[in-house]
Amino acid sequence: MNPTPLLLTPGEVQEITGFKMNRLQVAWLRQKGWRFELNATGRPIVARRYAEKMLGCDGDEGRAHHMPNFGALRAV
Repeated sequence: MNPTPLLLTPGEVQEITGFKMNRLQVAWLRQKGWRFELNATGRPIVARRYAEKMLGCDGDEGRAHHMPNFGALRAV
């Protein structure tokens, strides 16, 4: 079983941004407010977990982020 890679592949960054050229990928990522780093060749590096979060795939859908109001269930 292979572990999930930490970083998106160049092809995955291209798929998300819709651009093949590094500078256009960088412009798209900046416009959308994504966090990324540039490697020595100018290619944007995006963490896989961050990309999943930005795309709404972080597994928090449907989870309550607060405690239920049990007092509302009691008869007045």
